Amino acid sequence: MLPGALTPAAGVTSAPRHALNVTVVACAGMAVVALVVAAALGQTLAGVALALGLMLGAGNGFLAVRLLGLGVAFAATSLLRLLILTMLAIASGFVLGWDRAILVAAGMAVAQLVLSGASLREVLRAR
Repeated sequence: MLPGALTPAAGVTSAPRHALNVTVVACAGMAVVALVVAAALGQTLAGVALALGLMLGAGNGFLAVRLLGLGVAFAATSLLRLLILTMLAIASGFVLGWDRAILVAAGMAVAQLVLSGASLREVLRAR
């Protein structure tokens, strides 16, 4: 193992599962609402972009847990996840149009706020 590498403590991969599941459910609900509202406003692609960002952002937590299980330094896994999410946002710009790529990024940001809130709730419940 590399010096400075972080290894998860026993049970650490199961501890955040509840927060990750709450995040996915909340983001999926918000994605459905975004799709319905955007479709009602005649902006279906904008709703798709926001929903895509929400779901990609929700998956970031699962990816973090998976990569930490490899025993690689947290900084390296964070850079890898940032690179992956950035490339997906850029790819969405090609597919959905550059004016909607910001909605994908906004959806990812909202998902990270949801994950942070769900994680904080779990930490406070554990006390």
